[in-house]
Amino acid sequence: MKIKQNLNGYILYLSISLTIVSLCISNQEVLGVRDTFSADGVISSIVFGMPPSTSTVNMSTVQKFILSGYWQLSTEKGKVSNFTSEFYTGPVSGANNHTHQLSNLRLVSDVPIQLSADGSTKIIGLLNVGTNGKNAWNEVHTIITISNGRTITFALADNDTQRHFMNQPIYGLVKHIKMS
Repeated sequence: MKIKQNLNGYILYLSISLTIVSLCISNQEVLGVRDTFSADGVISSIVFGMPPSTSTVNMSTVQKFILSGYWQLSTEKGKVSNFTSEFYTGPVSGANNHTHQLSNLRLVSDVPIQLSADGSTKIIGLLNVGTNGKNAWNEVHTIITISNGRTITFALADNDTQRHFMNQPIYGLVKHIKMS
């Protein structure tokens, strides 16, 4: 009798475990995770002209650079299928404005991109950075974070861009997210 009870308990445990695994693998939407989506938005950021080691900033004298543009991202089955971004940047004085292009985003691991139920994801990869339409830096280590389907952050490795963005992230807004 005791063996039969234990066997029934194991069968129930196994059935529940297989159901959970099946839901996770075959129907990610049940859990609110999507691996195929597109998103776009604007870049609206400011970068301060100071070294990362600066501990105190005088906001009236520190050089400020405005960044303004757009970005688009599409994924399919957890992989990047399209990514583009272009933005203007220059000092607040308006002198020496130029453009930057972010392109050719590729993942550095086999971990698929997944958008959580709250619209968040983190993408770790490499991309190319252009200046005024010409290639400036390749293989730039990058972390792109979309938070709550509302904001986006681009963190570009400082050394990979010859400290061009002064080790400061580029911020933007998410305008649309479309699930496929």
